[in-house]
Amino acid sequence: MVTTTWRAAAAAVATVPLLGLLAACGGSSSGSGSPTLDITSPANGAHVGSSFPVTWHSSVTLGAPDTGRDHVHVFVDGHANDYTVVGGDQFTLKGLAPGKHTVDVTLQHADHSSAGAQDQVSVTVGQGGGTSTPSPSASTGSSGSTGGSGGYGY
Repeated sequence: MVTTTWRAAAAAVATVPLLGLLAACGGSSSGSGSPTLDITSPANGAHVGSSFPVTWHSSVTLGAPDTGRDHVHVFVDGHANDYTVVGGDQFTLKGLAPGKHTVDVTLQHADHSSAGAQDQVSVTVGQGGGTSTPSPSASTGSSGSTGGSGGYGY
């Protein structure tokens, strides 16, 4: 009986430093340290008008590229080279044609290299949706500058 109690105590003593080591090293499987970027609105599959705000949450502080902070590229329908640079957490897309569209956001470093996080939602623009060329509309906290070489120019 004494031997069993002594073994249990020894096992408990050996476990405590191991738990401390796991806590110090981030033993959680969900904490990889990679940045995240999630579109919060509109919802995937939403029906929207020709102009609508897109909002997102980032796990890192955002800012314009000239601040040295990460920023977001916003683009539509897979046109990754035709993006708008946004240094905040929202942007209004304007003038999308009626029909189904995919809205993409990607997290970029200040030098425009990928930070690895991205998200996308599919939306359906209702009838009376306006022109097929969206125009820019910077929202609070966003830089609204354009990048890429295409013709959308959100």
